[in-house]
Amino acid sequence: MDDDVRLFGQHLGTRALARDWTGVHAMLAPWMQQTMTPDGVRAFFENEYRLTLQDNSVDSMHYPEHPEPQLGGNGFTNATALRKPISWEGDRIRPVAPEVTDANMKYWMSIQLQCSDAQMDTFGFDFFSEVWLAVVQTNEGLRVGYWSQGAY
Repeated sequence: MDDDVRLFGQHLGTRALARDWTGVHAMLAPWMQQTMTPDGVRAFFENEYRLTLQDNSVDSMHYPEHPEPQLGGNGFTNATALRKPISWEGDRIRPVAPEVTDANMKYWMSIQLQCSDAQMDTFGFDFFSEVWLAVVQTNEGLRVGYWSQGAY
């Protein structure tokens, strides 16, 4: 992962951990900013947190407390690959915007927002959310061109 891509991911993950939904929204590509508000960004993360908590029999809302996001992903998945049908999901196709191209996509990144050690002991799981995103080069710089909870 190139340094600029890593820094972008760290910045995005840190904003999400700080619940700076307006800041995360600013890191979306223009076409995503047009279809998702900062409140939609909040819901994107918090809905996944709730599902994770409910799946682990935790009824109250909590947020990831580990101070740094864990980054991963690969540089070989491109926009064409993201648009291929996912056979084990009934040939579902990800809703990747046409603006995401092989030429502007720089990285298929995962950002895992993890529990603190105390949360792991209390809740019995190690992360709240694993967001996969297409990092794209735009006129504004690196941005999120597409994202999903989980790789698929």
